[in-house]
Amino acid sequence: MSVRTLYAYLDDGLFTARNIVLKRKVKFKPRKCHNTQFKDRAVFLGRVYADFQALSPDHWTEMDTVHSSNESKKVLLTFFLKREKLFLAFLMNRCAKGAVHAIFDRLGKKLGTYLFDIRLTDRGSEFGAPVSLDAGINGIERTNIYYCAPLRGGQKGGVENAHTMLRMVLPKSTSFEFPTQWDVNLIVNHINSTPRESLSGRTPYATALGTYGGEVLKALQLRPVDPDEVNLTPKNLHFRINFKLQWNLLLHWNLKFQVSLN
Repeated sequence: MSVRTLYAYLDDGLFTARNIVLKRKVKFKPRKCHNTQFKDRAVFLGRVYADFQALSPDHWTEMDTVHSSNESKKVLLTFFLKREKLFLAFLMNRCAKGAVHAIFDRLGKKLGTYLFDIRLTDRGSEFGAPVSLDAGINGIERTNIYYCAPLRGGQKGGVENAHTMLRMVLPKSTSFEFPTQWDVNLIVNHINSTPRESLSGRTPYATALGTYGGEVLKALQLRPVDPDEVNLTPKNLHFRINFKLQWNLLLHWNLKFQVSLN
């Protein structure tokens, strides 16, 4: 039995001894339980990383979220198709289970059949309802969700590397309040049009085009970008975002001026 287990049993009152008899324990502050942690541990039954490895899949999808700065509650739900190295991102108004479920349903209506039969993700609270995500609109199973081990982001290293490219355009200090889904699609198209050594110099878009066809990629709003024109810098969206901000400020002051006249 480890020391940590003994501390846990003392906290639960399973022993006659109490924390007050420990010299240092009473000085420790209670550990914080972050909101991103699962409260119901039963969801991990049959869904841990060892269960995923037991499948030995040749193709799966890694899933994660990218958070905005503190100025906005909007987040990006991201997917990375491991075989084609294809990256997808969808803007959500909040980081919640319902928002993730809405994206799953939207993809189901667009695609009909699912590209993401096996999904590997972390233990974020937004992915805490795997049963509802597994079942489609008609109750037909559409995916199987598995979870990485705690603090082991490298187990889904593909989507983490894609986030590195995403952060070249949207640094961590960027607010997601002004970019639209069209802006996100533009970034995704530039990322998917970057040649990869693991694909023998091909781009993820070209590889996915040969696998799924043009209709599927069109439904996902993906378009190719000439590799010589790929721009993974904030300048890619700098003008559009600044223009929207200035336009919103102009409308605000115009409305305020009209109210003052009345």
